[in-house]
Amino acid sequence: MEEHRIMLSADVEDYSSRNSHDQAKLQATLVDALDYAGRSARLQILDWDRQKQGDGQFVILPPKTDPVAVLRPFVKALSKYLRHKQTATFHIRVRLAIHEGPIQLDGANGYPGDHAVQPNRLVGAQPLRAALAACPQASLGVIVSERIFTDYIGQRPGSPRRDRFRRVDVEEKKNRYVGYIHVPGHNVHALDISPTVPPRPGIERTAQALNISGAGANVALYGDQTNHQTFGR
Repeated sequence: MEEHRIMLSADVEDYSSRNSHDQAKLQATLVDALDYAGRSARLQILDWDRQKQGDGQFVILPPKTDPVAVLRPFVKALSKYLRHKQTATFHIRVRLAIHEGPIQLDGANGYPGDHAVQPNRLVGAQPLRAALAACPQASLGVIVSERIFTDYIGQRPGSPRRDRFRRVDVEEKKNRYVGYIHVPGHNVHALDISPTVPPRPGIERTAQALNISGAGANVALYGDQTNHQTFGR
């Protein structure tokens, strides 16, 4: 059975490095945050189809859910809730992906098809991780699929403005997508989300002396001098 649905994929940043006590608290806070935001946006949370993932959650929203309700009041309430949960001893930041499309609901062990895969790839996109790393004050980073952006962003009164989103190319596990990232309360266009470029194998950064046979002279060879900026998770 295939139905057209809106899908959310939420993931907690820096989950695996926490101890079991903190992981349990992160899980509970994520669930509470999604519930709070869903109730605030009147998204009928009792009818959500949820797939638990430990440090995240994949959610299929009910039929006829208003996409603008997800993009505006839901995202706003989720960001607010996460901000208010930050303390000196507890810190939680969440990545959220939003997508829509026809999805097969009766798979034997999940939801077959690319539309179910896409939000779970987008939520782990390097540009979204980099945006959060470049904006330590943010508690939420959002990425929407190209389909969501084209059909709903800036298309009717009450929908988010297009200039609040930044186009990015996403390549995750051999899949390539176009996404649009948004960091509530911050200018996403001002963030440095340049991809990390690893050093080339066999190239050293320090000068080495090499004696050229028969030349009777030493030649200094210098490795790659480029400075790279690395974003943490």
